[in-house]
Amino acid sequence: MGTHGGGRADAPPTGARPTGPPTGTHHAVPVSAWRSSLPLVLAVLLGVALLAGGLLIGRLTAPGSPESPLAAAPAASTSPASAAPSASHPTLLADVVRVESGDEVMVRVDGVEQTVSILGITAPQSAGEQRTTSQCGANAALRFADEKLSGQTVTLVPDPTVPETDDQGRRLAYVVLSSQLSYTDAALLEGMVSTDTSRNLWYAPVFAREQAEAAAAKRGMWGAPCRATPGQPLPVGP
Repeated sequence: MGTHGGGRADAPPTGARPTGPPTGTHHAVPVSAWRSSLPLVLAVLLGVALLAGGLLIGRLTAPGSPESPLAAAPAASTSPASAAPSASHPTLLADVVRVESGDEVMVRVDGVEQTVSILGITAPQSAGEQRTTSQCGANAALRFADEKLSGQTVTLVPDPTVPETDDQGRRLAYVVLSSQLSYTDAALLEGMVSTDTSRNLWYAPVFAREQAEAAAAKRGMWGAPCRATPGQPLPVGP
């Protein structure tokens, strides 16, 4: 058949894409652009994670916060920290020269002898210048102190709540053996002495519990033959 010069335009070839205007404004982002910006994105995410972690750690360890293990630790086993002065007295190494009583010893420090009144305890007193009769348990307390302390090298540890010496010139200190055992603790637990309630010592609550334990078990002066009662005057006896 012949070719018609007028009428419709020739049909586009099969498979040809229309060249008309697009129906939207979508623009594809090249893959190379994403790859170039990926390190920057990762760096930003890492910075955010580190910042969040730092804030969390700071909250957990901030002083005084409820979550802080140190802030939550109870302090009921010692005297209030507010009672402690800003500076304490020196800790000294000493040799025990002799035992005077269940709560008093003569020591030598750097060649100089001095009397130490052992803190935290009151021992039964023997008859002497100030007493006409002995308190029950005085002999037992003296023997106990002699066995524990005579000839020993000890550490004199001060208590921050009391002066370095008393009005009689005696050094006020805890006497700690080379085994790290405090004589105050040992004597209280064995019922050889009672707690000293005349001073508000740093470890007073600990000493009260040790005395209560010994009294409940009827050790030393709390058992026969003295049968003493905590807080009451000691009976007369050896």
